[in-house]
Amino acid sequence: GTTMSMVDESVVGVQAPAGFLDPLGFVAKDGPEAFVRRRAVERKHGRISMVAFVGILVHNADIEFPGYISKSADLKFSDVPDGLNGFFSI
Repeated sequence: GTTMSMVDESVVGVQAPAGFLDPLGFVAKDGPEAFVRRRAVERKHGRISMVAFVGILVHNADIEFPGYISKSADLKFSDVPDGLNGFFSI
C-alpha cells in the first residue's frame, strides 16, 4: 500500500489540510509500527521537557527543598546556584 494507507488518518496528530505528512518517508521505509512507537517516544520526551521546565521555574523562583542532594558529598539543595552555574556545581 501507499504511505497514506499505512497510517490511520483519523488519529490525533494527522491534521487538515496537510493530512498525514511524512516528507522524509519514514513510514514508507519503517512501517506503521515504527510510526506508532515514534509518536509514543515523542510524547514521553515532551512530558519530560515540561517537567524540566517546571523545575527551572521552581528553582528560579527561589523555592528550595530542605535537605541534601547528596549526603556523602555534603551538598544541600540550598547550595546549588541558579542557571548553568547550578548545573556545573553538582
